[in-house]
Amino acid sequence: MTAEARSATGEEATRIAEICVSSYQAAYQELLPPGYIERTVAKYFGEARVTRQVRAALPGWFGYQVAEEGGRLVGVSGGGLTAPGVGELHLIYLDPRERGRGLGTLLLDRVTEMIRSSGGTQMWVSVFLGDAAGIGFYRSRGFQPMETVQAPLSRTDDHIRSLRMRRLLN
Repeated sequence: MTAEARSATGEEATRIAEICVSSYQAAYQELLPPGYIERTVAKYFGEARVTRQVRAALPGWFGYQVAEEGGRLVGVSGGGLTAPGVGELHLIYLDPRERGRGLGTLLLDRVTEMIRSSGGTQMWVSVFLGDAAGIGFYRSRGFQPMETVQAPLSRTDDHIRSLRMRRLLN
């Protein structure tokens, strides 16, 4: 069976939120403090917020993109433009049981094409420092490390940093 990437529909918000939460928790349980994971999940992946983001047209946000296989959602991504010509990949999350099958690349390619077709000439992503798998994934797809910044929702007591990576789009 082959997965296909497409724009999400409003009826899929619950499943999108489930994928984001389970993937985030599985990916970062060994890397990030539990309190940080809880804050992030509560702020960004609550079903009400995801529903609003699926249904509303927000400036610079292309909406959630999903990977579907056999009528089942197995992954989700999202991105948009943050400035003229500048795109940002905000997220790629896969059902934890579906990793290593090319679904992340499928979703990255989908967002990349949306950014490119909207006039984007560069694309950025943030990856937690210490996330060797994530950094390797993006490096192998042409992203280069550019700077280190404080991660969103990081507090002075947890000092969580993100690596900002960029690739130029042709």
